[in-house]
Amino acid sequence: MELNLYTAIWAIVNFLVILFILYKFGYGPVIEFLDKRREEIARNIATAERNRAESEALLKEYQEKIASAREEAQDIVARATKAAEEERAAILSQARDEATALLEKARQEIQRERDEAIFALRREVSELAIMAAEKILGRNLSQEDNRRMVDDILKEVGEIH
Repeated sequence: MELNLYTAIWAIVNFLVILFILYKFGYGPVIEFLDKRREEIARNIATAERNRAESEALLKEYQEKIASAREEAQDIVARATKAAEEERAAILSQARDEATALLEKARQEIQRERDEAIFALRREVSELAIMAAEKILGRNLSQEDNRRMVDDILKEVGEIH
């Protein structure tokens, strides 16, 4: 195997020409492509960082709003509970007042009916006493005698009752 100098030089020249062509037409576009890709990746990273920061800010804002809403809801519940308790107390007070008024009215009605019953009973007793006295005496008494006998009987009935 012989090495031919002419073929070796020619192979080196071809190699250098191909290297120059690749450098001239291939290296620039590849480097340019890589630079653009690097810039695009840097922009994407910056955008992602910016989006992450915005997301964190929104998350914090939403958490604050949720906390505020919870506090407001608790405040509303507390106010509603207080209002309900006050309403319950007012209703109970009104019911007690109405019950007391009804009880007093019932007592007055009972007392009135009792007084009417006693009055009716006294009148009936006095009429019966006059009739009994007329039958016993067998004659009609004078108005003065009737009145005196009724008063005496009523006094006795009043003492008994």
